[in-house]
Amino acid sequence: MVPVDLPDQTLVTMNEMLVSNYRNERRGYLGASGIGTACERRIWNQFHWIGDDAMTAKSIKAIEDGHYSESVMAARLRLVPGVKLWTEGGDGKQFNFKDGHIRGNLDGKIKGIHKNPTDMHVWEHKCTNNKKFDALVKLTVDNESTALFNWDEQYFAQAQVYMHYLGVQWHYLTTCSAGSRDETSCITAYDPAAAKHYIDRARGIIRADKPPPRISSKPSWYQCKMCPFTDNCHGDKMPLTNCRTCAHSTPLEDGSWKCELLNTPIDDEVQRSGCGKHLFNPGLVPGAQTDAGEDWVEYEMKNGTTIRNQNATVTTLSKTSG
Repeated sequence: MVPVDLPDQTLVTMNEMLVSNYRNERRGYLGASGIGTACERRIWNQFHWIGDDAMTAKSIKAIEDGHYSESVMAARLRLVPGVKLWTEGGDGKQFNFKDGHIRGNLDGKIKGIHKNPTDMHVWEHKCTNNKKFDALVKLTVDNESTALFNWDEQYFAQAQVYMHYLGVQWHYLTTCSAGSRDETSCITAYDPAAAKHYIDRARGIIRADKPPPRISSKPSWYQCKMCPFTDNCHGDKMPLTNCRTCAHSTPLEDGSWKCELLNTPIDDEVQRSGCGKHLFNPGLVPGAQTDAGEDWVEYEMKNGTTIRNQNATVTTLSKTSG
């Protein structure tokens, strides 16, 4: 009899515990790392906390691998004579910037690299799979000045925004394959027009009072299939209840939030739970508005069911037959 390979239940349980113990904290700001995301609706949805990313054991391990790889690469770079790498400022904190709701935390600053030894560079490190790693190697050999943009526009946008706010003219990206066994690098120059484009884009998304258009009308589109909000955009999934999904909340220019109904500021803790006056932003409800009162809105859903949203609750008023 041929032996049957069964999964190791210890490892199965380990992965289950990894997922159950993972704390997926929603960011209170629009991070520089997300400004270049292809779909503006996805950025808006994330900023408004309409749902949570579905984390798997594999995705959690990838995040852990990235943190590990960054620390390993920092130690390796510091072995190079003449290289100075700073991963925190004089206050002992990670380098960062804040511009209203736009914020960023960068891996570090570096000076003394052989390709450009006299200038300061923003330093960022990425850990990728072998296919993506090999693609960056090829693009850098072909034309290093355009390599980062052609490799990953999201990383390119992050680099430009960091350089803009830190007042640095160069960006030095190091990238490792999984396990940090192979490494490559890429230098990118500051492009003021590109930085302005991405910052203006972010500000437009922040100011939008309803979700921007989808990147595709087809849920089968590859970017939609990989998006954590696809069931909200293309399906009938309701958003989470918190202040950022409420019709009464407004993000202010200084990075704070205001409740227009109560005319009060909303601190971070309150934002995450909402209050009894919560009323969904109509743009987030997967149905057509049919009626409304002072503190309630009714919708006809895609399946024909009528619901009423009032006082932080959703009540079904009628159901389709069958």
